[in-house]
Amino acid sequence: RYEVNFDGTRELAVEASFSATAAVEFSADDAAAPFFSAVQTEHGGAWVAAAQRGSVWLVPCTSGCRVRYHFALAEAAQALNDIDTAIASGQVFIAPPSTWLLHPPAQAERAPFEFHVDPGPNGHFVTAFQPVRGRPDTYRASPQILDDSGFSAFGALQVAELPAGDSTLLLGIAPERLGLTEAQARDWIATSAGAVASYYRGHLPAHRTLVLLMQGAGNDTRGETLGGGGPAVLVRASDRVNARTTHDDWVVTHELFHANFPDLGREHAWLSEGLATYLEPVARARVGIVSKEKFWRDLIDGLPQGLPQAGDQGLEHTRTWGRTYWGGALFCLMADVTLREKTGNRRSLDDVLLAIGKTGAADDVSWDIQQVLDAGDRATGTTVVHQLYEQLAENPGNVDLPSLFARLGVRAQGNSVVFDDAASLANIRASITAPSSG
Repeated sequence: RYEVNFDGTRELAVEASFSATAAVEFSADDAAAPFFSAVQTEHGGAWVAAAQRGSVWLVPCTSGCRVRYHFALAEAAQALNDIDTAIASGQVFIAPPSTWLLHPPAQAERAPFEFHVDPGPNGHFVTAFQPVRGRPDTYRASPQILDDSGFSAFGALQVAELPAGDSTLLLGIAPERLGLTEAQARDWIATSAGAVASYYRGHLPAHRTLVLLMQGAGNDTRGETLGGGGPAVLVRASDRVNARTTHDDWVVTHELFHANFPDLGREHAWLSEGLATYLEPVARARVGIVSKEKFWRDLIDGLPQGLPQAGDQGLEHTRTWGRTYWGGALFCLMADVTLREKTGNRRSLDDVLLAIGKTGAADDVSWDIQQVLDAGDRATGTTVVHQLYEQLAENPGNVDLPSLFARLGVRAQGNSVVFDDAASLANIRASITAPSSG
């Protein structure tokens, strides 16, 4: 158990108790180790310095032990400036618990751990970790999470809870330099979450998701999702963000699809990124944020970047940017169209996502690729997902995009498209962007 106190401006003071019964090595992330100081262990009623070797501290724990230390949070955020370890936005500091909690060895601590946070006067603390019911500001997780945990934030945050179907988004806003009022920021995140909730018929797999919003730099809004301990999304708004530009933003919806889908690991990033790339505009088109003309025009422009090039070895083995994002999106479009075609438009990629979603698996749960394929075929009563995996993921495969778009009745015209309602798959084209029922 960890007791964490933030002084409100720069530093964390942490005291922890462990039930281990041997001399153990407590460690920190290599990048974060220089910002730990005064690491001490209780011995005979007194506090004595723990021996240090690099990013490891040796602590005698023959009958359990207590450890205390300081962590220079502000200094770490300014020096590292890295979203995976620590980053600052004014007086808000974003860092996962794996950055500022000493890690006991796995063999020493097998039970879940808890940490309680006092954010200091007028401060706030938000985290993706599961809160302990009836114990304010206390959170619980398995010790393995300390090696790779989701985002948390301390400081002068604006905090709100937003409903998304039957789920909740915990929103933490770092207001410094952000070109939005708190109400505008909330509307942005709520609108994006609403599109994802609508896609899932109001039953999001992730019952609680943390979304952190801060001002970034440059012309593009950027997002990242981490799942350790609970789904958490960090959004860094572009320099051009305002109430108008947030209406056209796709990043938050994209990241929330990641947050609500199992973690497949980096080796299968083509599927997780492909799903988010394809489903983001589907969901926004269904609730009227994106026109169906823009949806199809963007696919006409983007999908050719996902086609295999010379030397390609299939989506599973070719990890270029185009194949990961647009190649994955092409796989998803083919799955959607093929399922609809083979089942008379009664089954689709929606059924695959809804079936996986009903298991409650979100980004804090790891799945094997085979689980996804099996779930897809069970949900649709077909073998389409497995067959496409063999054709397009295990092998280079190819898709005749001009022929596919002609069958769907979509043709580019200027900066938009024209639809042919006499095309053989025109009804499928219309169904993909039609508002969700239920």
